[in-house]
Amino acid sequence: MRKLRSVLVGTALAGALAAGIAAAPAQAATATTAGTASVAQAQYTKHWFSGSSSFGRGESRGDRSDYRGYWYYSNGRYYFDIEAWDHDRDRQNTYVDFSYHDNGGWHTRRFSTGGHGEWKFNISARSGFDGFRTHIGEGNSRDFDWGNYYGHSF
Repeated sequence: MRKLRSVLVGTALAGALAAGIAAAPAQAATATTAGTASVAQAQYTKHWFSGSSSFGRGESRGDRSDYRGYWYYSNGRYYFDIEAWDHDRDRQNTYVDFSYHDNGGWHTRRFSTGGHGEWKFNISARSGFDGFRTHIGEGNSRDFDWGNYYGHSF
């Protein structure tokens, strides 16, 4: 009886040990996969910027246009995402000027919307990209009610 009990206990112990050894690589693989996923999600850090237009005669602060955007660096490129909102209904567009500096000097891209707009683009770091500035205006070709510049250097 003692031999049978010893054999059963030994078998149970060996089975538990084998199960633990088999489970350890699976748990390690799961932890590695989760770690890789979190690294893939955290490849870059978003840097936020925003601003608003000035306001003209007869407009309240609530009628101003505003924008919000972010940039991040990944694989040798700077990626930008900018959204703008025109809050009043005066048939004037909202303009966002995005100017950047590289080895060739300053370059400006102008985006416009009559309500809500979003623009995504990227710039190579190889061109010597070293800074940008943005500002927003709302109005017509005579008077844009430009807001203050937001600038960032690298």
